[in-house]
Amino acid sequence: MTSRERFLAAVRRGSLDRVPVAPYCGNFGAVLAGIPISVYNTDPKKMAEAQIRAWEAVGQDVVVAQSDNYYIAEGFGCQINQPVNTTPNLTAPAVESLDQVDRLKVPDPWKDGRMPVYLEAVALLREHFGNEVAVRAPGTGPFSLASYLVGGTTEFLTQIALCEADEDREKEEQIFRVMELSSDALILFLKAALDAGSDTAQAGDSLASLSMISPAIYEKYVYPWEVKVFSALAPAAREKAAVTILHICGDTRKILPLMAKTGADVLEIDAKVELADARELAGPDISLMGNLEPTTVLFQGNPELVRKESVRCIESVKGLEGGFILGSGCEVVPGTAAENLKAMVDASRAISS
Repeated sequence: MTSRERFLAAVRRGSLDRVPVAPYCGNFGAVLAGIPISVYNTDPKKMAEAQIRAWEAVGQDVVVAQSDNYYIAEGFGCQINQPVNTTPNLTAPAVESLDQVDRLKVPDPWKDGRMPVYLEAVALLREHFGNEVAVRAPGTGPFSLASYLVGGTTEFLTQIALCEADEDREKEEQIFRVMELSSDALILFLKAALDAGSDTAQAGDSLASLSMISPAIYEKYVYPWEVKVFSALAPAAREKAAVTILHICGDTRKILPLMAKTGADVLEIDAKVELADARELAGPDISLMGNLEPTTVLFQGNPELVRKESVRCIESVKGLEGGFILGSGCEVVPGTAAENLKAMVDASRAISS
């Protein structure tokens, strides 16, 4: 099987020769290739070059054009600071308050912000790998993206808290309006990513972590728009033979049953959740991806530890039966030893069918 065939077959529970391996190697690739992150996430050719270098060193089944979360937000008018060799940070939201939400316009993914950088990088990776290796595009989740647009993340969460405390329906409608705009923008970007050659359409909604919000807030302010995103993407994904992915950082056990109902094909599970628990909570029908600990196992560990933990992950969910992709519990730490990531592939090969 090719890597691309293996990845798609695992999601669709087809027959497998081994479990596919897909660590989230965004900025890891930049560091491995010696490309400053500020160049990597603004130059599509450098982004593709870095991911090709990472694949040559690791041999994983999925390559990813990924670096930061602001490429869509910049299309709305958000301002960032870009250090030379770390990911950017938000310096100014698109608007300062919810009262200004009507000023926001959904950007064009082919023209606005840094979305064209990521789309061209996806196209270059598809051109380079053909159908041999799966290509994964990024996708900032609708809740995370909304927080960048109005006042910044802290202000956005504060307004939600005030809305709930005061039962302020006007403010609630304004927040819902921001979520409509952010989800519309994500849908357009992900459809463009599929057109560019991505095998995936994903929502990585880090702010929806239960370290940041409650399950009740997730159900009211996040879940409906994740459903909207995956419902809108389903026809395009089917047409392109692609799959959809939802990732939320942290311990998601209290919301995993809802996450499984969003319509995503794959739930990418953080290292803080045992995969067996995730399978029980999400149910038997949805595929899982994860979830080696990025710091203590992949960054600080050694190949022996990585192989051991990889086997444990695969066996805990009967990965050879399908419905599982071995991955990292979150983004791979830049500077992680390539031998450690290669040990994931070695472990998968060692227990092949």
